[in-house]
Amino acid sequence: MRREIVVFKDIATLLRGLKTVTPKHPHFQIHRFEDAPETQVNETTIFRSNTYVVILLLDGEADYKIGLHDYHMGPGSLYFLGPQHLRYYKRNENNWKGFVCIFTDEFTTNTKLPNHFNDYPFYSLKGNQKFQLEGKLLQKFTQLITQLYHYFEVSALENCWHQLHIILNESRKLHRELYEESEVKPGTQLVIDFNSALEKHFYDVATNKAEYIFSVNDFAQILHIHPNHLSNTLKKYTGETAGQLIKKRTVLEAKSLLLSTEMSVSQVAYFLKFNDTSYFTKFFKGAEGSTPKEFQRSNKR
Repeated sequence: MRREIVVFKDIATLLRGLKTVTPKHPHFQIHRFEDAPETQVNETTIFRSNTYVVILLLDGEADYKIGLHDYHMGPGSLYFLGPQHLRYYKRNENNWKGFVCIFTDEFTTNTKLPNHFNDYPFYSLKGNQKFQLEGKLLQKFTQLITQLYHYFEVSALENCWHQLHIILNESRKLHRELYEESEVKPGTQLVIDFNSALEKHFYDVATNKAEYIFSVNDFAQILHIHPNHLSNTLKKYTGETAGQLIKKRTVLEAKSLLLSTEMSVSQVAYFLKFNDTSYFTKFFKGAEGSTPKEFQRSNKR
């Protein structure tokens, strides 16, 4: 039997499932950990949520699994969770202090401002989700998030959007400084749109809303362009074709499931819309150089 993956569809169901605060807005919420009730869950099962999260922990400790990574969080930890991440946490103590900010794509839609949340590396499976801050850097982000909290308390939602994007952009710069060795390649609107469509599709796969993994032609149709133009543009700006990016994203999802759940190889294959386990094994081995079972055995704790 596989461990069930709970999916929380919005902020209200997420916070209700974690037995914490009641949200004040359906698409944006920020609160302090110290204001959460004692009923809040200290250890979760594996879950997903159709939300983006920014957390700054000022006091307390916890162990997290976010996507493919395991993290220990402590004072000064700034971390991020996105819709494509499998999530799990275990709080090691109850005296948490800090801020948790949760938002959805609809928050941007309602404020009529642009949304490229999937363009931030820490919301993808490939990026690092945690920064350990100290000194002036910790002071800087504490001030930024405190200001966001104050805007929310006075219901200045448009100011919240702008302050949130300052925080996300500062975090992206920090991610580049700490984790990205090579110069960031220039992006285009098409690359951004493709990445957004790709992440939305895999969330649909994860929540059983998709019948199969989309092909290059499917994404080209969504983006209203010719498949060759899509692949050529992606190759120019990312170094990989649309087909290669789809394959890489499929493998990342498979690896996350293999490491984070009790699903068998055949269950992962079925979950990812492969009709044949042997084909999934061949597909995975072609990308990783090992079978899914070998990968699971050598990496899972």
